[in-house]
Amino acid sequence: MKKYLQLFTALFLFAYSISGYSAFMVTQTSFGVDLDHPVTKDTTLINQSNKPVRVRIDFAKPQWAKDKYYLGDQLVAYPKIVVIPPQGKVKVKVAPRIKKELQDGEYVALLVFKELPSRKSADQVTMLMNIGVPYFGRKGKLKTEMDFDNLQIAKIENGYQIQAEAQNNGNFSYPLNIVAKFYLNKKLLKEESLKQGFYREHLVELRKSIVMKKNADYVEIVFANEKINFYQEFSFIL
Repeated sequence: MKKYLQLFTALFLFAYSISGYSAFMVTQTSFGVDLDHPVTKDTTLINQSNKPVRVRIDFAKPQWAKDKYYLGDQLVAYPKIVVIPPQGKVKVKVAPRIKKELQDGEYVALLVFKELPSRKSADQVTMLMNIGVPYFGRKGKLKTEMDFDNLQIAKIENGYQIQAEAQNNGNFSYPLNIVAKFYLNKKLLKEESLKQGFYREHLVELRKSIVMKKNADYVEIVFANEKINFYQEFSFIL
């Protein structure tokens, strides 16, 4: 599970707020759970202020996730509302209640911690914090499948641009390392690399510009991730 969390930190670490100052913090920044053997996990909320903080725990669906892969209706957080004493800590548990008919693949929810207004400040305008933590669950056999439509290398004023519409049609999300190698007369002119995350069944429009002074006559592009045994290679004559 440690490797699972490392793989998705760059993709899914999500936190949002409507204030520049956080009255509280959450120690667990992401959850990765094996849905074949679901277990209750916990996190700690820390009050960084000198006043009590009331927090409600809810679940929300990420905008990029489809309804059928939302896990929030199969999770229970308790206690539902907590009061964190000044400079104090409170532990919150998250328990999965997974349906038996759930198909293989990856499912996701945001565990959302919402700061509630103080009962004594009903007539005051207060900036409140919302913090979202990604919760990912995987079940059964995981499959990779990428479709690259209209993959091409376009000439631009100061070099080239990789263009494509890429969609992950596998049953889980993962990042890919993209390496482009430009050649002239079989001699390597430039190598450029980047990492791109691909959510499950989510279309990504790739537009990666590469600055080059010389013109190339051949390019190789590789999409790979050794951890999930994924590799696809494309080549173009320019």
